[in-house]
Amino acid sequence: MMIDLNDLIWTEGFRPKNVDECILPKKLKKHIKSLIKKDTIPNMIFSGIQGSGKTSLALAICNELGYEVLMINGSNEGRLIETLRTKITNFASSMSLDGSKKCVILDEADYIPEETVQPALRNFIEEYSRAGVVFIFTCNNLTRIIEPLQSRCSLVDFNISKDESMDMKIELIKRLQFILKQENITIASDEILPKLVQKFFPDIRRLINHLQLTTGAGVLDSSALTIVEKLSSVRTMLAASFATSVPVIPRSEERRV
Repeated sequence: MMIDLNDLIWTEGFRPKNVDECILPKKLKKHIKSLIKKDTIPNMIFSGIQGSGKTSLALAICNELGYEVLMINGSNEGRLIETLRTKITNFASSMSLDGSKKCVILDEADYIPEETVQPALRNFIEEYSRAGVVFIFTCNNLTRIIEPLQSRCSLVDFNISKDESMDMKIELIKRLQFILKQENITIASDEILPKLVQKFFPDIRRLINHLQLTTGAGVLDSSALTIVEKLSSVRTMLAASFATSVPVIPRSEERRV
């Protein structure tokens, strides 16, 4: 029996299968579900902090609608125009075996070169959207996506307001409890998960990775919080050390011409 390594990684094994399982603001979830119900998914750009569920939402949408998916990582193969052209053309121009629609997900699209590769994507969108192919981009930094691409897509902003974050944190705690139960992990104290969520939110991916890393013994206890606090202290010390190690040259001592 073959073991899928992705199933061993919690962020992959417990990735949402549908939009209801995604941790999202209520308004955004309602909007996406209405698009799915009508099967009217436009080309979209998901923009927001890393780990906030952009890729998971894109995959959940495709899963619910039965779309055939081509995933391209913008920080890797997406940086090469020939690779991108070949992959998208072969995928978009071929017939689906079961007649399902197709979606190209360009993950971390803000790493795709703005001057060379992104302009070519504009032509791909125009050509293959007419054939029913949907394009979904994810990015952390929207300013690194050229305007011609932005104008051809609907923007979905993953920035979260204070009012929205409280409901999402409660939903996230329930989701984490489910994951830990499935993995037979004992929670030593009811206070631990809320504190961890408070420290990591809205970077859900990083939080789940941290939980997997710190529960190898089958228990989630206060050591998971201690590790976070120590790492935070180290980062603070390194930042302070770097700041003081960079010399500041007074204007009176600047090079005289």
